[in-house]
Amino acid sequence: MFIILFAINVDFMENNSKESENFADIETVKIAIKKFQKLGWPEFKENDDIEKFIQTISTQITSELGKFPNFLMLLKPRDFPFGIFRVREVTESANFNLFTEHSYPPAAFTKLGRCNFPKHPVFYGSNNPVTALAEVVRESDYKGKRFCISSWEINSRQTFVFENFLQSPLHPKNTFDLLAKALIEKVSEPFDDLLPIEQKEGITEFLKYIDSQFINDKGYSLSASFAHRRIYGNHNLCTDILMYPSVQTLMQGVNFAINPNFVDNHMRVKRFYIVELQSYDEESGQFALTFHKYGDIKKNVIFWKNLDPKDKQYQKNVKLDFKSFIKDDFKFEFTK
Repeated sequence: MFIILFAINVDFMENNSKESENFADIETVKIAIKKFQKLGWPEFKENDDIEKFIQTISTQITSELGKFPNFLMLLKPRDFPFGIFRVREVTESANFNLFTEHSYPPAAFTKLGRCNFPKHPVFYGSNNPVTALAEVVRESDYKGKRFCISSWEINSRQTFVFENFLQSPLHPKNTFDLLAKALIEKVSEPFDDLLPIEQKEGITEFLKYIDSQFINDKGYSLSASFAHRRIYGNHNLCTDILMYPSVQTLMQGVNFAINPNFVDNHMRVKRFYIVELQSYDEESGQFALTFHKYGDIKKNVIFWKNLDPKDKQYQKNVKLDFKSFIKDDFKFEFTK
């Protein structure tokens, strides 16, 4: 299913040269990675200039390895068959009748995150509602709390830029492993398959190192740098949707970091669920949810409804949004 997606464009850290001799071979990359691990990376401070900080990171990489590519996919929405889900905890201060409450945070309240710098928000979402919920709950005491799951879609026919950072050990249940492998198989395709094997292996090794930072970078300075230069790039090939593994599900699911302008211009929210998480086991991925309300949208108004056994549309939507977790013999249970 992924072959059509890999009409790969290549964005280079320094310039647009495609000459294969510019790429480091596998041994050079391994030596550089050991040096990176020994020296470490700078940590972003609140008053740092973001562009200068990212340039420091880029210089540290290119001084050892020269130029390295980012592999981009130009997609039509029909070629992106994945759900997009976002979760927020239900609080008294939130006005959940506004679409904006369910979207990315205001710039003034945005802090450093895995894929963003302060005051530079991204829309964090996941490929399924349970992964999105796990990312919000994390290690907190979720008992007694309610959460709002929102389901989104791309509402456009316009081509967009997609990029994945999945070259790290994924859980056996993660079906996006196919996407990760497909990229590696096509590493040399943008170069007319003329890359020497040592350089192809070097690029692959470097991609694995870069992508692992979206899992291992606890302080977010490095992963935010990689994501920011792609999402907030000052050119027409900046990434609209960035995919990376979900740490909170032990890499069983994936997350999205989406350009805010892309959200505003090309996405819309479809429906909502107010749920309570009763139990969740991150090892097995097993969970128990109680659904309290759901929200439909009609003429830009959110209508919150109590659950009704006669509401077939609600049941249809639940089966659609939670299809990865619902077995063929699943039956709805309603309590008063």
